Amino acid sequence: MLVTNEITQMANAIVAQLPILNGISNSDEHQQALILLEELLERYDENLIIIEALSNVIARYEDGAAEFDTFNKRQIAINPETAMLKLLIDQDLANTDQT
Repeated sequence: MLVTNEITQMANAIVAQLPILNGISNSDEHQQALILLEELLERYDENLIIIEALSNVIARYEDGAAEFDTFNKRQIAINPETAMLKLLIDQDLANTDQT
């Protein structure tokens, strides 16, 4: 098993190559992170650890950025049961229209 110092050195090497893992501070970095995430998803199994780390960085930015305030407030106000019912009704109507 690797010791803590070796793991820390590997983590530092990854962050040196991908500094965005330290956090996103503006919409340009956010866009770059989304593009990178999309590319990483093409080889999901090989990139899983970085995908998860980058997804967390993106989520933290989206949770706190002013540009997402309206969306985040609306999401909080949504009743999950009502939203699920609407989704199921919409799916049933879409399937009914196709027959």
